[in-house]
Amino acid sequence: MSLDIGSSAIHLNLPPASSSQVRSPSVINIHPSVLASILTHHSRKPSESSTPRVIGTLMGTRSESGAEVEVRTSFALPHSEDENQIAFDMEFLMEMVDLLNKNGTKEVIVGWYATHSALNAYSAVIQNFFSGETVPYPAVHLTIDTDLSEQGKGLGVKGWVSNQLGLTPKPESCVFLPVPVQLKYADSERAALDMLTSQPTPSPSQPPLPTLAASLSDLSNLIDNALTYVKSVNAGTTQPDAQVGRYLLEGVGRWAGSEGEEGGVKAGLQDTLTVAYLANLVRSQVELSGRLTLLQQGTN
Repeated sequence: MSLDIGSSAIHLNLPPASSSQVRSPSVINIHPSVLASILTHHSRKPSESSTPRVIGTLMGTRSESGAEVEVRTSFALPHSEDENQIAFDMEFLMEMVDLLNKNGTKEVIVGWYATHSALNAYSAVIQNFFSGETVPYPAVHLTIDTDLSEQGKGLGVKGWVSNQLGLTPKPESCVFLPVPVQLKYADSERAALDMLTSQPTPSPSQPPLPTLAASLSDLSNLIDNALTYVKSVNAGTTQPDAQVGRYLLEGVGRWAGSEGEEGGVKAGLQDTLTVAYLANLVRSQVELSGRLTLLQQGTN
């Protein structure tokens, strides 16, 4: 059967190119804590569960144009899945979002995740639901491959968006388009992440002496590199970089402060020690007063 010029066998519901409010994201930035939360959710899946994956909600922010999505938090979404049907707790999802909003969070629903690399008809159905929660922006989908091979392959993170496909668009009929995923974290979090990834311990807040010694050694090497760079710039052997100079000036300012050698971190440390001393003194006085009161009551 021939088709008319104006007809089409495939309908791809793409967003208007002229509208910047509904454009598909060009990159998905994800925080390391989100990946840790997702892996923890997967590790706690009951061994007797027949569900091949766990799913959850992604919370974050978007740029004004919608071209960049930043995933900051996530939470698990209870669901059941088999060959015949899939079901998840929508009431739990709404209650969690309301709870986060009451806590003053600025994140909104940006999509969902699944700990399985495969995309199927059930993925399309869930994607269709979350697309309704992120209107007018498209929902993003993260797949995390948790199957580790002997060669060390696995934990692949991929990002997706979807578009309806077909003559009559249906929830289960869509095409997933890949979106680049980047790991994003603040510079202040670099030391903690290096500690967790290099030598994870049961109690990262109280690392053992070898880990602490390694961190101090790395810090000492960084200071030596900075000192070598400054000396070479002063000697004229290295071309100065204004951006590096600003970073060094900011770092030195945090230590020196505006009060000279007695300001900055040193003054803050003295204040902390003073407060700690006064707190211990008050605690001792209260304890002594309580014992004297008990002694007086016993005498009477």
